[in-house]
Amino acid sequence: MRSGNCCKEDEEMIEIFMPKAGMDMTEGTLIRWLKEVGDPVEKDEPVMEIETDKITMEAEAPGSGFLLSKVVEEGAVVPVLTVLGYIGEKGEKAPEGKKAEVLATPYAKKIAAEQKIDLAEVKGGGDGIIRAADVLATPLAARVAEEKQIDLTEVTGSGYNGKITMEDVERCAAEPYKAEPCKAEPCKAEPAVKDYRTVESRQQLKGVRKVVGRRMFESYSQVPTVMQSMKVDMTELIRFRKKINEGRETRISINDFIIKATAIAVKELPHVRTMIEGDELVTYAEANIGFAVAVDGGLFVPVIRNADLLSVGEISRQARKLAESARKGTIQPDDCKGGTFTISNMGMYDVFTFNPIINQPESGILGITGTEDVLRMVDGKVVVRQEAVLCMSYDHRVMDGVGSARLKKRVKELIEHPMEILI
Repeated sequence: MRSGNCCKEDEEMIEIFMPKAGMDMTEGTLIRWLKEVGDPVEKDEPVMEIETDKITMEAEAPGSGFLLSKVVEEGAVVPVLTVLGYIGEKGEKAPEGKKAEVLATPYAKKIAAEQKIDLAEVKGGGDGIIRAADVLATPLAARVAEEKQIDLTEVTGSGYNGKITMEDVERCAAEPYKAEPCKAEPCKAEPAVKDYRTVESRQQLKGVRKVVGRRMFESYSQVPTVMQSMKVDMTELIRFRKKINEGRETRISINDFIIKATAIAVKELPHVRTMIEGDELVTYAEANIGFAVAVDGGLFVPVIRNADLLSVGEISRQARKLAESARKGTIQPDDCKGGTFTISNMGMYDVFTFNPIINQPESGILGITGTEDVLRMVDGKVVVRQEAVLCMSYDHRVMDGVGSARLKKRVKELIEHPMEILI
């Protein structure tokens, strides 16, 4: 996907910066440069790939020239409008841009300030985050530790104020297996613990998967989530769908009906579209339904706006188009914005129970499982019915169990009487 607002032009050269791809975007990740320093760049040609908290996208250059410099390296997370590089005439010297924000622990920053050390000159550990041990190590000790693959957090310095010296690193290198961090005095080596696993592959956590992981962790750790489930008879909806799809070139899916049914229920129940914003409970007027779409390496949640006002056919067309864009990587930032409630349909994978994670800042998410043939008594006769389970996770700060049950009960009524969905 592309965004043309990644650069600005001054009198001498073009300044490339992290674009603001949405009102709520505060930072972005530079995934990779698509050009090398010295390469020619044409106007509107993609120069880099960035990642917001929602999507991965290409950013274009607004002018032609040559890539003069890369101020920010791949993988860096920087605030919007941070200078990333420069485009200009061949051979032109680029000015020094702002350095990307240095990732460091609070204690490491405190030590660096006390000892007047520039964190930009300190190399972080394996995850790139600078810790106290990285600051306390002498440059020579840090270089030796990197060469010998020694974790500086496992080394206790013998120098002034705990400074880690080359000798401390060499001492730890001589005793690679230890139960305690190395001290200035010799430490007793412990036998290595055998690992019976063989690493098949190792990949850096990045891209959409990294963003999804971060957002899901934040949701699960910050929101008091409660899960509640309810059985739903899908028999009539399955029959109804089969009948209306007869002779249709483009078939309507079960998920299209579920989106419509959910939208009707969400519109009828204001507490479901209420969210916490700071110290306020904010209720939005629209039934904008997000639906989870799995892609290689991640997950997108496109939004169908005012779905309660749309026909099932229009919902089907929009859902198909958005899902295709998500899988092709061409989905636009606005396509994933403005949701007031989300559904996650795992029915096609024969999942019979799961706890969907709330898509913050929304206050709830409805999961739908696969169907199962069950025996039920209807009008005095034992019949086979096809049942699924509605699994709802909700924010207990916003709604209680009764509020969650009311939503599921209404969705259940609509699914079990599909003609009402079309009225």
